[in-house]
Amino acid sequence: MKTPAKIFVFTLITLIMLLLMGPSEIYNPDRSLSCLHSDTLIAGIKIPEGIYLRDGHAAGFHYDLLKKFSVKAKCQVNIRPCRSEDPWKMLIDREMDIIVADSENDTIPEIYQAEVISSIDLNREKQVWVVRREDYQLLESMNQWFGTFKQTKEYSDLSSRYHRNLAAPGIKIFSGTKFLSPYDTLIRKYSATIDWDWRLLASLIYQESKFSMEARSSRGAHGLMQIRQATAKEFNIENIYDPEQNIKAGTLMIRRLSRMYSGLSLDSINSLKFVLAAYNAGEGRVEDLRKFAVHKGANPNNWESVASVIPSMRYSENIPAGLLRLGSFNGRETIRFVDEILERYEYYKEFI
Repeated sequence: MKTPAKIFVFTLITLIMLLLMGPSEIYNPDRSLSCLHSDTLIAGIKIPEGIYLRDGHAAGFHYDLLKKFSVKAKCQVNIRPCRSEDPWKMLIDREMDIIVADSENDTIPEIYQAEVISSIDLNREKQVWVVRREDYQLLESMNQWFGTFKQTKEYSDLSSRYHRNLAAPGIKIFSGTKFLSPYDTLIRKYSATIDWDWRLLASLIYQESKFSMEARSSRGAHGLMQIRQATAKEFNIENIYDPEQNIKAGTLMIRRLSRMYSGLSLDSINSLKFVLAAYNAGEGRVEDLRKFAVHKGANPNNWESVASVIPSMRYSENIPAGLLRLGSFNGRETIRFVDEILERYEYYKEFI
């Protein structure tokens, strides 16, 4: 057994050694991140999100995870989707610094395999962050940070938010469901800015993207609320890939449309239906619908009345010359858009 005197001497020697080593030699879990301070990294997410809720929302999970890493490392990470035919070449050519990939289902081309290296698994789906082999220090920093972060409640909450069981939209919803999407907090926040029930906004977002931040249409619309670059520019939104900025842009559009239709002496339900129709087809098209309704003797201020004459707009011979600015219109998608959002909203109200 050590005597008190020996213990004292041992402790004193240890303290002296630590002082001689200096603070830079003492273990610091954040030390490996210091090399990234003030750097700007470009990360590409190469994980397509499925249309089924059981698939989770992997892109959103990694988007948030990369943001949290950037805060800890005191660097900037610009995140974008990987839509290049050869993102691996972009990584090697230093046009990207990190690629988020699925280690089980995404094969790195053989010509690049010796030049890249991947992180530890970041979730149960074995998805990883891949960097150039020469950037081993970056990889080491990411692995060290994630190894610590994964043990926290913050990581558990993040993982749960993007992978938990969510309410199935449509006919089958289970009583007691608390969550509609990983973005419920943002949806609640921005629905308040347009005086909408958050479940109504959630229903619109599901209709547009099924809550996938990766969603993209053939007409150039992007993200949760399917925002076009022109719309983003109109509202000074810089990054429509960012879920919050995308929702902000969508709700600013809704606010503008709501003000437009509130001045037409419409009742609240018809005002809402025209807003939804305009969100889908554009206000110019909705103005044509109302003009055509008048031409057909229908009530231009009642959506159901307007919708009843839309089938006649499919044929140009039914449209007098000069009546409509945008010409013939199929309209089935817009009618379905309005109906399904409001039907889903009723389900959401009942069970959530």
